[in-house]
Amino acid sequence: MIRFRHAFRAMALATLVASAGCASSTALGGSSRELVMAYDDAHATGSLAFPSETYESVVRFQLPDGQHKPLRLRFQAEAPGKIEINLYGSTPLETPGPAIRTLTHDLSRADISDGKDGRWVVEDLGDLQPLAGIVWVGVRKTDGKPAIWACGVTSGQAFMRDNNPTNPMGLIPTRRTPMLRLEVAP
Repeated sequence: MIRFRHAFRAMALATLVASAGCASSTALGGSSRELVMAYDDAHATGSLAFPSETYESVVRFQLPDGQHKPLRLRFQAEAPGKIEINLYGSTPLETPGPAIRTLTHDLSRADISDGKDGRWVVEDLGDLQPLAGIVWVGVRKTDGKPAIWACGVTSGQAFMRDNNPTNPMGLIPTRRTPMLRLEVAP
């Protein structure tokens, strides 16, 4: 009988510790569900380079109904250099609107992927307000010759544009889709 009590207490204590550990990790980690939005097929076939600092590769993300907390943005870098990443809202004509957030990243050799090694550059978006509807993500170079990996999928969601004020060019669909992922929590 004494052994049973000690065994029961030990088992109860172990269960309590395990459940407290699980509860605290869920509470600290937030939502246990994430939505990874991507239009590529996860097979890099070539890179997207930027002919000038005004050219921008833009991907359109249609979020499911409701508000979604932005978590991370991931992309695969092919060549080093400095880039600027812009998250845009959408205009009534479904073109990129005002920038919601601008991030800069100096891509180093450590960031570079061969397109097959699973190496992703990750930008944290956790401090942004919840998003809804259509979100655009634009990537452009600011210095050097950076490039990002792309796949051969014609997604209908990937575009190139030139923001040169003397010769602006609107959105032009591209035949390749950048290896770019937007992660949100419902």
